[in-house]
Amino acid sequence: MLQQPLMISPTGVELIKKYQGLSLEQYQDERGMWIIGYGHMIACYENFAGPLTPETADALLMLDIQRCQCLIQQCLEISLTQPQYDAVVSLALSCGNEAFYQSPILKHINAGDFDRALAEWEKAIVLNGRKVTSLTPQRQAECALFTQGCEITVA
Repeated sequence: MLQQPLMISPTGVELIKKYQGLSLEQYQDERGMWIIGYGHMIACYENFAGPLTPETADALLMLDIQRCQCLIQQCLEISLTQPQYDAVVSLALSCGNEAFYQSPILKHINAGDFDRALAEWEKAIVLNGRKVTSLTPQRQAECALFTQGCEITVA
């Protein structure tokens, strides 16, 4: 039986903010997608005519995190600790809901095979078939946070 669904902690939000960075103006990312705020992908129905305020950027981030958490609650089959959950939210938000849902990382987490999940996680730095080395520090930080939540078993 799964525990009550977790919510991202302030530590998780700060991790996301640190690695997504804040842009009050829209820009195109490596995939050619229009982005604003803390990595918010601008949908075709959204219009950001001028710069965002920091408060609006925070609100967009929290909306994106909410959507991400809904997916995680639907597809996560095991209970996680708070640091593990925060790391998973950061990863899912970074790579996108669909990519996360289809990832071997999620499969390994659900199987309780955290070593294999972390091995795949560290390699999750490819966008559109191209290695994006700027993602490496973020993936390392996510993995470090995830392992804070691992229980150590003594044989």
